[in-house]
Amino acid sequence: MRRFGALLLLTITLLAGCGGRESPVSPDEAPETALTEQDVINMYTAASAVYDWFDLTTLPLDMEDARTEGDLTYYRVDAENLSLPVSTVAELTDSALPWQPQPVTITSLADLRETAESYFSPEIVDNLFALSPDHYKDFDGVLYATDGGRGSNLYLLDKTVAAEQVDADHWTVTVTFYADSWAFEKPSTTVGYSQAVLDLEHTADGWKFTSFVPSDGLDLEAETVFQFTYDIDTFMRDDAGNLDTWSDLKLACWLLHADGAYSEGATDYLTRRFLEDPDTWFDALSVFPDSPWEHADIVVAAPVNDTYAWYGQEEQDRLTEILDTYQPENDAQQALLDALKEARPQAIERATENATASFCLVTEGQFLSLGRKEGGYPWDYEGLPETPQSAGTGDNGESLFTFSFGGVDVAYLDADGTDNIYRMTTTVPGPRTLGGIQVGDSEDDVKAVYTGAVQMEAVGEDQFGADYALIHEPGGLSYCKHISFFITDGEVSAIQVEDLVDGRLLS
Repeated sequence: MRRFGALLLLTITLLAGCGGRESPVSPDEAPETALTEQDVINMYTAASAVYDWFDLTTLPLDMEDARTEGDLTYYRVDAENLSLPVSTVAELTDSALPWQPQPVTITSLADLRETAESYFSPEIVDNLFALSPDHYKDFDGVLYATDGGRGSNLYLLDKTVAAEQVDADHWTVTVTFYADSWAFEKPSTTVGYSQAVLDLEHTADGWKFTSFVPSDGLDLEAETVFQFTYDIDTFMRDDAGNLDTWSDLKLACWLLHADGAYSEGATDYLTRRFLEDPDTWFDALSVFPDSPWEHADIVVAAPVNDTYAWYGQEEQDRLTEILDTYQPENDAQQALLDALKEARPQAIERATENATASFCLVTEGQFLSLGRKEGGYPWDYEGLPETPQSAGTGDNGESLFTFSFGGVDVAYLDADGTDNIYRMTTTVPGPRTLGGIQVGDSEDDVKAVYTGAVQMEAVGEDQFGADYALIHEPGGLSYCKHISFFITDGEVSAIQVEDLVDGRLLS
C-alpha cells in the first residue's frame, strides 16, 4: 500500500521526459491499456478532490464578489487554472511519467459538470449535484457558491490507498480509513478501520469511477471499528471477563492505548491466539503495517516479546517454527512477518537478562545475582569486603575467588579480566530469593512460589545435611542456572543459587 495524508494542492506543469508522456491528460484521455497502479492512485487522489467540492467543502471563492438569493449569500468561484492534487508528482527524470491531472478552469455550472464528468460516471455526477442543489449557482453565466462545508470526520486519523487491476477495462481502488479519537476523547477512544473498494472502469467516454466515497469516508458503524474506555470500573464491568470473546483485531486495537493492568490479559490472549492460529492473526492485523497508529509496531511485536518474556520452551519453539515456516500471502503479511523477526533478537536479549536477574539473593538492600559483572570487584555493589579471598584456579586456568556479604557466601571467577559470579549460598534467615523465599520458610512456601520445583534426594543428602532439595531449574533462556532449596524437617535449611555453565541438574 502507499500512504498519503492530507491532500495537498500541487501545481502541475506540463511535463516532458524521454520515453514518457508529453503532457498531463484527463482520465477520459488516459491511455486505454497502459495504466499503472500509480496512475490509478493519482486518478483517485484528483477525483477525491473533485468529489469533495460537493460533499465536504467548496471551490475557492472570491469573498469580495457576492450575490444574494433569498436567505443565501453566494460568492464568485475563483477557480482559474486550478491544480488538482496527486499522490505522487512526476519527476522530469522519470523514464515513464505517471498520469497527472490537467489544471482546470471553472467559471460556470457547465464547467463544473464537465470537470466532474471527466472523473465520474453520469450517475455519480447526477448524485453529486443533487447532494445540495443550492450549493452552486450561475449568476449571469458566472459560477457562484455558498461558503461552507460540513467539516471533516474528526474520528479519521489517516488513510491508505491501493490499486489493483481486475482486467484490461477495470481497476479497483481500496481505501483504508483509520479511526482513532484517543487524542481528544481519552480515556475513551474510537479506534479501528473501515475499507471502501471503488471501481474505475474503462467506458466509451474514457476511464471513469463508477463507485466512490468522500475523502473522509470512515464508516463508524463498521464491524472493524471499536469503542473502548480505559477506566478501571468500566474495564472490570464490561471488558475484563469478555476478552476471550474478542477477535484478534479487537484485542490488537485495544492494545494500541492500553498499558499496565489494561494490557496484560489482552496481550496474553493475542499471543496465545498467534501461537495456536497464526493465519487468523496475520489476516486480522494486515492493516497494521501501513497504519498511522502510534503504537502499532509495539502491538505487532507483542507475540514475540510476550512469548520470550513469559512462556516456556514449548511456546518458544512454536514461535520459532511459525517465524521460520510461515508463507505470507501478500505484502502486508510479509511486513508483519519481517517485523516479528526483527523483534526477536531484542526479545531474546531482554528475556535472557530477566532470566539471569531472577537468579539472585536479596540481602541488606542489594541484589546479588549470577552472571557477568562489569568494572572489576566490587563492581557496582556497596559494602562488600575490601578484598575477596583467592580460591585457587579453575579447570580452564581461570582465577577463583570467594567473599561473604550479608549472610551470603559468593563464589566468582576471573577469566581474562571478565568477572562472573557462578554460585551463591546462604544458610541463615534474611537473604531472600526474588520470589521471597528465605531460610526458615516451609517446603510448602517454596512449592507455592516455584511451582515447577523438582525434588532431588541425592543433592540434599550430599550437602548441608538436608533431607532432600527442591530444584528450580526452568531451562530455556535461563540455560544452566538453578536454585536449590535444601529441606530439613520440612523447612528450608539452605539456599544455593548456581550456574553450572556446561550442564544442568535436571537434564
